[in-house]
Amino acid sequence: MSNFSKSEKEIYDLRLEKIQYFLEHSKDPFPTQFTGGSKIADIITRHNDLLDAEHSGVEVQIHGRILNGRSFGKLSFYDLVDYSGKIQLLVDSKTLPDEESLHFSKYDSGDIVGVKGEVMKTKKGELSVKVISSTILSKSLRTLPEKWHGLKDKETRFRQRYLDFIVNPDAKQTIETRSKVINSIRNFMHAKEFIEVETPILQPKAGGAIAKPFITHHNALDVDMYLRIAPELYLKRMIVGGFEKVFELGRVFRNEGIDQTHSPEFTMMESYEAYTNVEGVIKMVEDMCSAVFTDLQLSHEISFDGKKADFSFPWEKASMFSLVSEYVNLKIEFDSDLNHTIKELNTNNIEFSEDSKTIGLLVYDLFERYVEENIINPTFITDYPVEVSPFARNNKDNPNVTERFELFAFGSELANGFSELIDPIEQETRLKSQAQKKELGDEEAHVEDMDYIEALEHALPPTGGLGFGIDRFVMMLTGNTSIREVVAFPHLKPEN
Repeated sequence: MSNFSKSEKEIYDLRLEKIQYFLEHSKDPFPTQFTGGSKIADIITRHNDLLDAEHSGVEVQIHGRILNGRSFGKLSFYDLVDYSGKIQLLVDSKTLPDEESLHFSKYDSGDIVGVKGEVMKTKKGELSVKVISSTILSKSLRTLPEKWHGLKDKETRFRQRYLDFIVNPDAKQTIETRSKVINSIRNFMHAKEFIEVETPILQPKAGGAIAKPFITHHNALDVDMYLRIAPELYLKRMIVGGFEKVFELGRVFRNEGIDQTHSPEFTMMESYEAYTNVEGVIKMVEDMCSAVFTDLQLSHEISFDGKKADFSFPWEKASMFSLVSEYVNLKIEFDSDLNHTIKELNTNNIEFSEDSKTIGLLVYDLFERYVEENIINPTFITDYPVEVSPFARNNKDNPNVTERFELFAFGSELANGFSELIDPIEQETRLKSQAQKKELGDEEAHVEDMDYIEALEHALPPTGGLGFGIDRFVMMLTGNTSIREVVAFPHLKPEN
């Protein structure tokens, strides 16, 4: 049994006594089922036009959790909530048999009960169910926190998330919206004839992205394994194998920091389509997000973290080099002289990383430092340097940049997509370069994956790839500024 305060222990013991009461009166406090109940939302829809003090003459059977109770002499009122909504129960001890009244007196906030009664409206216009009979379905041994008072502390809310869902309707609605977003995306992908596949979560090499992995050990094989940082390389193996449109919607893991927009475990939809390029992927992203807005009947005017953005389609496109040049008030192009550019930046007191050994790395660093946080309206950022895009095809007109985009809104990345690099020789060269960085201590550099190279040597068709962040998208659609709010059970440091 968990530790209790003195008052909590008293409540616990009193509720144990009530369990004994139900046992003695042939009422199982934990029955196996309760059938034939109506959804509270349906009852509200059908009877909300009743007049004040009007009885419908309609008997219903419902079930749910008691949130609180109020007593006024012979009349008692309780709020009952199921997954669809909340309704008031009216208990009139003048008309209810004594045994039924006694049963109700044994109920507490938090109990789950089944109720049979007549739909009516009170004199004050509150739609209610006047109780005829009831049964205990599950006895709660602990009291619920008061709404907004007993569960305001964020740490408590996330550690006891089930209580958060019970007493904070907004928290529950956020998770319901998340489910609708995921369903909408799945339906869109299926309608576009993509097939959903499952790739390994435990991988012998952490590939497909530049990130620090979680490491574990496979005892039977006696090898170290990695929680996937992306499903990319396995999904592209599917394309090599003849599947022309594949996607996976699931968890990925990165052993990095935790903040408002980053979690070590997050949800991503990753897709690959043969015979298309980055422009086809951009079009698909817009169509997919448009479908979500339509399915959920959302406004394109989104407010988030005190800012407003216009999510109307089509979304903007902008070159990383152009945006950086505009910010630092210095024209930086693909072929700019590195030393001259650094000198100009120093003259203007603009800080940058000393590890920026090429123009591409310098521009990427400046973009991350100064530009991305100021992108409010959804914008596809293009012209990513080849140095930070190991799996993207070079731009035909300029081999220093790739056919890649990242989608930003409200200063956060939502998606990453590109024309896939399908040349196995060029891919091997890039992975060897990444492996050298890893040997020099760069934990986030990509590993050299020769098995993937061998797959490419069997010919990967022209392919467009996408990684789309579900969590951040839901954050923006629901107005939650913390990623923990849109995850049912976020990670927390243990209390002890």
